[in-house]
Amino acid sequence: MDRIPRLITGITGTAAALFYRVDRHGPPLPEGPLIVAANHPNSLVDALLIFRCSERITRPLGRAPLFDRFLLGPVLRALGGIPVYRREDDPEATHRNDRMFRSAVDALHGGGAIQIYPEGRSHSEAHLVAFRTGTARIALQAEEGADWGLGLSIVPVGITYAAKELARTEVAVRFGKAFGCADLKDGYREDPVAAVRRLTERIEKGIRRQTLNFDRYRDRILVEVAEQLYVRESRWVPWRVRERLGTRFPRLQRFASGLEWIRAAHPEEHRRLIEKVERYAELNDELHAGEGGVPPRYSFLPVARYVLVRGTLLALGLPFAIAGSLLWVPVARLPGFVVRRVKPQFEVTATIKLATLLGGTFAAWILWLVLGYLAGGMSVAAVAAVLAPVCGFVAMRWVELAREVREDAALFLRLLGRPDLREQFAELRSELTETFRQLEKRWMEERQVSVRKELDGRGI
Repeated sequence: MDRIPRLITGITGTAAALFYRVDRHGPPLPEGPLIVAANHPNSLVDALLIFRCSERITRPLGRAPLFDRFLLGPVLRALGGIPVYRREDDPEATHRNDRMFRSAVDALHGGGAIQIYPEGRSHSEAHLVAFRTGTARIALQAEEGADWGLGLSIVPVGITYAAKELARTEVAVRFGKAFGCADLKDGYREDPVAAVRRLTERIEKGIRRQTLNFDRYRDRILVEVAEQLYVRESRWVPWRVRERLGTRFPRLQRFASGLEWIRAAHPEEHRRLIEKVERYAELNDELHAGEGGVPPRYSFLPVARYVLVRGTLLALGLPFAIAGSLLWVPVARLPGFVVRRVKPQFEVTATIKLATLLGGTFAAWILWLVLGYLAGGMSVAAVAAVLAPVCGFVAMRWVELAREVREDAALFLRLLGRPDLREQFAELRSELTETFRQLEKRWMEERQVSVRKELDGRGI
């Protein structure tokens, strides 16, 4: 019975992993009844990423209109999807959510796993939006129906995109530590509404730990620039090395917290710091330095090693890249063409692109299979079936490597003979890094004072 869902999740999860560069972090999912609760920044793609990063099949809860869509509806039903009847979709159908709660609770009582998005909608805000209580109600009803001995686990998940509308950009999928809700047994019996609210707050806190949250999207850009220059100036990360988003995530969270502290506690210093970071970001953009920053110097041996290694990889992969490009360029350009014609809402742009790419890839693969068979029978068809996707994958990686090399080489040539420009960067970087260190020291001191005052107030 699991074969069809596993096939679907395998195909769609792999498609999501090819569309994005997925970086999974956190412990594996526990056994037994399970709720996977995640933030919801990117429509249907979020569910595909959870499929990709999960060791178990998680039945998705999705808004009811999706179950009536061509192709998508049968796929959701094959996955055991459970429709949710939202007031904004159809105010007269919300009474059918009783069936949704029963289905979700039955799935958990059977030892299954479900995935749900407590925000209740996909959005492009720079922070989490208000949580709805449905996840907590399902969890508590499931435990109550099993006389509080179900052993339900709730796993908070944070999904963070570098640029969700663009293919082959980074996405970090962070799985938090599982927790239960059986400890709310007495509270639920006394006041179900209060218990639901407490569990909702617990779920939100868990997801917040796995996500980046800013008042404005501009703040995230500034935090990313500040973190990149700080770790390179501190020599934690070599220049021109592009780190994975998931690796950077804890540092980005800490920088985000520091930004909120200085904005609230020292607004004038916050303003001056933002001006410096923006000036550095503008200089970086003028040179098209990208994520790797501007090195203070170029040494002969590292440059020679860089040229040798990457030049060899590009030369060896070139024949496959050419073949892959000839075979797959029309398919690669199809999503952009469809998006320009359809002009979807921003939240579903990636979903449209991914669906188009998946359908186009399948159609093109069948075409190469048929052409191979017509050209030389089953043996040629079998070779085409294997080589076509391999060449396409190599071409994709080759293009990414070539883009990095082009960016690095262009920066090297721009800086050649411009020690004044490198010195300008180095001076500004050094100044900002020292400012960050001093602010971090003050931040920690103020936090310690705050904790001591709180403990004194409690008489501890």
